[in-house]
Amino acid sequence: MFQWLQTFMAVFEVKNFTKAAEKLFISQPTVSLHIQKLEELTGSDLFFRNGRNHAIPTESAKLLYLRAKQLNSLWETSLNDIKQLQGNTRITYHIGASQTIGVYLLPQVLPPLQKAFPNHDFVVHIANSTIIFNKVETRDYQVGLVESPMIAPLIERAVFSYDSLVLAGNQDSELWLLRESGSGIRAYTEQFFQQENIIPEQKMEIASNEAILNMLQQGFGKTLLSNLSIRDTVIFPTPEPIKRALFQIHHSEFPQDEVQIAMYELLLDTFR
Repeated sequence: MFQWLQTFMAVFEVKNFTKAAEKLFISQPTVSLHIQKLEELTGSDLFFRNGRNHAIPTESAKLLYLRAKQLNSLWETSLNDIKQLQGNTRITYHIGASQTIGVYLLPQVLPPLQKAFPNHDFVVHIANSTIIFNKVETRDYQVGLVESPMIAPLIERAVFSYDSLVLAGNQDSELWLLRESGSGIRAYTEQFFQQENIIPEQKMEIASNEAILNMLQQGFGKTLLSNLSIRDTVIFPTPEPIKRALFQIHHSEFPQDEVQIAMYELLLDTFR
């Protein structure tokens, strides 16, 4: 059954039976058979077929995918734990961080974290808060660091620090520079627009804090950004102070591991 689930996850991710077969180096009929067996086992259709082996996931498939990812993560963790008992393995550990935290805060705690866990190979993923929530939920990332106040049923979060948001750039400009939807700063910016009854006459969406800062330094546009990211940028206060929490998140159905606990303590000691 585990092989069936591996096949199912591949089809779910690429939305195509033939591409899933190529990804797994098995035949397309084998992919179809594995999906058929799972559908018989669950008593539910998992994909709507839409010509040329295109597969559209059903609601049952979305739930099964989440559980299958969790099961796969638990299996990999168990293998790592067993190997670690034998003292002959290195552990790959994935950390997701939203841009402000990932660029300005996380680098300060990574050196002591690596020193505390020398047998871990840490992989840091910089993405927006929505992506990190999703990846922690599916256990692609063991832990996440986010700036968004969003919540999710399977996610537990804990505040480790706060930052403040300021207006930056040319305040006479009609152009607002915005982060992409799904980012923590975008959610706060839209909330700020509503509170101040602002309807941007011009706006540009850029999925990078650094790119936005570079444009501001050229005197181009204005934006709302974290005080942590201020460089040689003209800033001015918001009508009302905007303070936001910074969170560490993990999957609620998995116990916190020693890395998560140690990293949270490092974050508290460094930034509270």
